[in-house]
Amino acid sequence: MTQLPPNEEDRQWQEFLRQNRPAPPPASPDLEDQLMKAIERSPQPAVSRRMWAVPPAIAAGLLMAWSGYRLLIPLPAPSNAASVEAFLEDNWNGVVGETPANLQSNSTQADWMLSATIAQ
Repeated sequence: MTQLPPNEEDRQWQEFLRQNRPAPPPASPDLEDQLMKAIERSPQPAVSRRMWAVPPAIAAGLLMAWSGYRLLIPLPAPSNAASVEAFLEDNWNGVVGETPANLQSNSTQADWMLSATIAQ
């Protein structure tokens, strides 16, 4: 932080505050003993320091039980396995850029009709 150059008005304020500052109250000679006795009398927390890990452990256990349960449930079989298989095969062929030999034709209209039939 950049310090501003001191000026006469600042010095006057500083001097005024130094001259008129209040005196702090005298310290009690047995203040430390009073504090220690107050701490000893205060009730100690009943919860152990190790108990902070219990709620996260319960949450993690429930999450693991739920995810394990979900893995044991069999997935429903698709009702139209043939159409799913055809869909996957068409997508794979589209991704790798291959077309089966029996799907190739010489006309655009035949290709369009074939694509429309396969999509259904």
